[in-house]
Order: sequence, then structure tokens, then C-alpha cells
Amino acid sequence: MKKIISALVAGMMVCGAVSAQSIKIANTFGGDADSTGGSDLFTFQNQKDDEGSYKNEFGNETRVSDRLQIDASGEKFDGRVRLEFDTTKLNGKESTIRLRGYGRFKPIDQFQLIAGNDFSTKVVVDAGYLAASDDNPKYGRILQSGFGAISNWTFGEEKNINVKLAGGFRGTDNSFLDKDSLGLDAGLSFGMRNVFSAGATFQNATSNSPSIAGFAGLNAVENLTLNVAYIYNDTDTDYITKTAKNAVSLTAGYNFKDAGLFIATDVISALGNEYLEKGETKTYEKSGVAIIPFLTKLNLAYKATDNITVGAKAKVAMMIGDSDSVKTEIYPNVTYKLPNKMGSLTTGLRLNLDNKGLSKFAIPFNWKCTLAEIKN
Repeated sequence: MKKIISALVAGMMVCGAVSAQSIKIANTFGGDADSTGGSDLFTFQNQKDDEGSYKNEFGNETRVSDRLQIDASGEKFDGRVRLEFDTTKLNGKESTIRLRGYGRFKPIDQFQLIAGNDFSTKVVVDAGYLAASDDNPKYGRILQSGFGAISNWTFGEEKNINVKLAGGFRGTDNSFLDKDSLGLDAGLSFGMRNVFSAGATFQNATSNSPSIAGFAGLNAVENLTLNVAYIYNDTDTDYITKTAKNAVSLTAGYNFKDAGLFIATDVISALGNEYLEKGETKTYEKSGVAIIPFLTKLNLAYKATDNITVGAKAKVAMMIGDSDSVKTEIYPNVTYKLPNKMGSLTTGLRLNLDNKGLSKFAIPFNWKCTLAEIKN
């Protein structure tokens, strides 16, 4: 199936490039794990002694990464190709190169076909957005990879009601022979403009461990983000400490535009200590006591000048009931908008702490810029 998908994407990208109404080429150098999925440029890991205590001696790792991205869009087509490079050694060893992308064909306004190996945030439930993370978690994405179909409909006298339905497949070349790896995904998103939004996702629906999520969001207050979700079989460990059979998430954010201030928080917690492993229910325990996965994030940003934004991010991940499991991350940062449309620079100091003290600190560096933008 991967070969089929690659051929579809290649064909759609060629057709799209020929008929594109706009093409944008952007580059991101360096790492800032919160915004680009990359890794921090300089990381200093605290070394441990034989008893597991920190010696306050820090070993350095330098990670160079770059992401080149081309986006093309037209009346019937849009697509993306992204080339990612990441290495910890400049001699070519211990490096990775990854090519990702998608193509989307829109024969009519209400129907789309999409194929690729990373849809990112292209097919999501609107109410699944996490404000502090500035991201859509995997359980909030209707389609993620493979190929699928999307149907969009608007209703009402003012066209203020939107319904999005989608379904598709992802997996290996043998997916269609095994219901557990078939990778059948589906979902819907429903919204009334300036009132509310809702939706649901069904991932790996035919397997013995499907993931199902329901979402609701309030859109009635300008500049306010308020979304809640219930997740059955939450496996997205980017947003929860460990997988959970039943979990809930809450996100709230508000943009004080006149003051140049943004504040947001995410909370994701399991509803118990159960999780699924190959369809079988198991439990998390420590010394016979139930422990529960939990994660929260805080994001503050202040626009000090037209070119400078300062902020702070914090994350606490833990297993409730186990004080030794608490891990905290604090990340004060600054973003500088470069002149002459040269993009923006982001850097700061990321501190990671656990129950024994400072486990590591890092200096992220991130330069985003648009290399070219063509509009017909």
C-alpha cells in the first residue's frame, strides 16, 4: 500500500505543480521541540553516579536539524513535500533524512481525496485543538496517513453551519489481510460559527484496540478557546504520561489582543489506572497502589514590541499516586522577528527536573523563514 500511496502523491504533486495558483517554499533550521517537532540544538545531560544520584556534571549533545517544506495549492489541488534532516554528528553518522508529504485533490467543493504519509493538521476535529500545545493531538486527527476521502458541507441561510466527514486507510502492504493492521480511520466534525463545535474520531476501528474520541468546544466568546474531550484508549504519549484506557482532556486559552498577552493551559488525565495492551485490559500499580497518568501544560506569551515576543512554557507529567514520577519542564523563551522578511528566531532555556533534581537543560535555537512565495 505504501507504493500505491507514493505513486498517488507523486502524480498529484506533478499535476498540482503545473496548475498551482500559489507555491510557497519555507525552511526551518534548528530545533525547538514545542513548535517544529525537532530537537533542541544544545542539550546538557546531568550525569549519574553508581547510586543513581546526579553528580551535577553535564555531558553535551549538539543536534543539528533542518526542515525544507514546499506547499502548492490551486483551485482543484493542494499538496506538500517536506524534507527533514537531523543529526548529532556532522560527519554523517547517526543522522536521519526523512521525506514526508501529501497531495489533496478537490474535484468539487464538497469532496476531496487525500493521500500521503503525514497529513499533520489537515484533517482534524476543530474542537480537538489544544491551545497551550498549539497542536492537534493524534486522537483529534480524523486521518493521519495513507489515503482517504473528505466531504465538507455548509448549511444555513448565512452558511454558518459546517459538517466535515472523512474516512480512510493507513498501514502496511498487508493491511487488507489483517483486521488488526487494516488501519481504518474515520470521523466527523460539526460546527456552528461563533457558537460551538463538536466531533468524533475512530482510529484503527477494526483492530482489537481501537481509539475513539469525542469532542466539544465553545466558540461563542471572541478570542477564547475552550475545548473538552473524552478519549477511549488514549495512546498519544506526547500528551499523556502513559497510555490510558479512559482519559479526558480540557484546554482553555485566551488572547488579550489589546494587551498583547496570550495565556493557555492543557490538562489531560486518565480516569483510572487501566490501559489496553493488544486488546487486554491491564492496570498501573506501584507497591499495590493504583497510579494514574496525568499531564498539564501552561503557555504564556507577551508581545513586548512589534518584533519581540517573550514567553514561558511549563509542563508537568506524572503518575498520580507516585511522587517519584513527577517530571517538570520549564521553558522561558524569546522570539525575534527579523527585518526584510527574513523570518523569525526563537531561543531560550529549557530546564527539565525530576524527583532527584535537574536532569538536563537545553538551549533551543530555531530560525523559520520563507524562501520564496509565488502567487498567480
